[in-house]
Amino acid sequence: MGTIYTEEYECLEVFAKCDGTGAGAVVVTDGAGAVQSYPAGACQYRLLRIPLKKESVYDVRLDGCSVTICYLSETADILDRGVRFLEWKDGAWEKIDRLGDWYRTPGREQYHFAPYKNWLNDPNGLCWYQGYYHMYYQANPHSQEWSHMYWGHVASKDCVHWVHLPYALCPQEELLNSTDKKGGAFSGSAVALDDRIRFYLTRHFGGDWDSEEETVQYQTMVESADSIHFGEERLIIEKPNEDFSFNFRDPKVIWYENRWQMVIGTRIREVPSVALYQSENGTDWQYRGILLQEKTGGVYTFECPDFFWLDGQMVVVGALMFYTDEHGRLQPTRYYVGDLKDGVFELKQTGLYDFAGSFYAVQSFEHDGRRIAIGWISDFYNEHCPEENGAHGSMSIPRELHVRDGVLYQKPIEEIYQQKGRCYCNVSRQNVSLKHLNQNAYYAKLLFEADTDVDILLGKGEGAELRLVKTGNELRLAAKGVKSEAADCVTRIDALKKLEIFMDHRTVEVFVNDGERAAAKIFYQEKDGIFEAQFSNEEHVGSVEIYEMKGIWD
Repeated sequence: MGTIYTEEYECLEVFAKCDGTGAGAVVVTDGAGAVQSYPAGACQYRLLRIPLKKESVYDVRLDGCSVTICYLSETADILDRGVRFLEWKDGAWEKIDRLGDWYRTPGREQYHFAPYKNWLNDPNGLCWYQGYYHMYYQANPHSQEWSHMYWGHVASKDCVHWVHLPYALCPQEELLNSTDKKGGAFSGSAVALDDRIRFYLTRHFGGDWDSEEETVQYQTMVESADSIHFGEERLIIEKPNEDFSFNFRDPKVIWYENRWQMVIGTRIREVPSVALYQSENGTDWQYRGILLQEKTGGVYTFECPDFFWLDGQMVVVGALMFYTDEHGRLQPTRYYVGDLKDGVFELKQTGLYDFAGSFYAVQSFEHDGRRIAIGWISDFYNEHCPEENGAHGSMSIPRELHVRDGVLYQKPIEEIYQQKGRCYCNVSRQNVSLKHLNQNAYYAKLLFEADTDVDILLGKGEGAELRLVKTGNELRLAAKGVKSEAADCVTRIDALKKLEIFMDHRTVEVFVNDGERAAAKIFYQEKDGIFEAQFSNEEHVGSVEIYEMKGIWD
């Protein structure tokens, strides 16, 4: 038996599953002795939403079941207060009052968004609505591995400090009642209207192994007036014909040329494709044809497409599933710059969104004149180091996008710099060697007055190291002694003028020449940070500044 005080909350949300083969339940007793029993999931964890009275005490008992994530929800200021997480520990419920302490472990990012615990992948439903940034995301609340997909949800005033909100979408009932199927609420996007948010997403249902015969993916739509509670979800699009693979997912919707436009990632007649749909009202959709195809050998299908009009150009984005490029990088994301008129895309230039190996499923949205993108810091090389109550997956720093001379520029949004703390270093025209840097949570800015080769040691682990190295016109983020060391994370630049490096425990992001190139990579390392920079021409180094970076949960 465990006692819970509800504070200003009026709901308890619990993911519960029966232990063994018997029936299990979450049993709630109020102050008057009235007892209510809520059945746990028999085959999968089930989200129980239990109504409570605010400022009241309840005994909550787990009878023949286990829970993964539990929190209090439903309060008038939920977007500012967030949910209150509870942990079952030693026969009692423990409130997690200080998220900063919860997140402060060697294997968890401090100023990149990561889930409260367990699995995260693609960002979904990014939008600005009624004073808040909203980010939904693919989640498995129950373990640090991919499984049935839910939508998690967070909100923010500044796109940096996030507030955890109730899980938004759950897998289909037929999945929750099965032990040999997989699927759920796959990725999608959002359109923020004046009085509601309209969500478009993929539902997936199939066996443990995908196949054309058994796996089904289709697009649905659902709306919410408050970003928390959802109306009835309804099917809007199925694949048009058998030319399409079952890979038919991740709808992204924008308003362009006086109509709603949607792109879907798919595979048409064995060719990775972006399919285009159009609608006058945003609810009834017509297939208009193939917007873009990727005929590079080895690409299985497009995932997580995006498209947007920016700086006088149309940009189409696609994640290349199961593709390994000539440098050994797994599943890169490409952008395609050109013109779009009457549903026909004319390609002018293409490039990698990110030149390292841990940036995928990127999605963008527009607010207040800025095009902001967030990507999943992915782990395709299986380098994750589990820890108790840890998380597998995080999000990139939000990036502001621009198109210049056909190149997609990406720079960190200005708000991230408010996390800068004390200065560790501010020097010029010399090499630098610093250790014990804020437990690997720091920011470095390097300015160059003329070109120079560079060798920076960014991280060390047991028999491993991570370096940022420039030799001639090549810049690479090079890892040794880890599973991803065979990937050559390299890009070409004409000259090095500026480097920004964001180190955050297991994640590093690098921005070159105010966004001309960008890279994100996972690297597990010793808990004490390190920054050792050697320059072939020290006199060309205008400045090296290094600052601590404060966590976003304190």
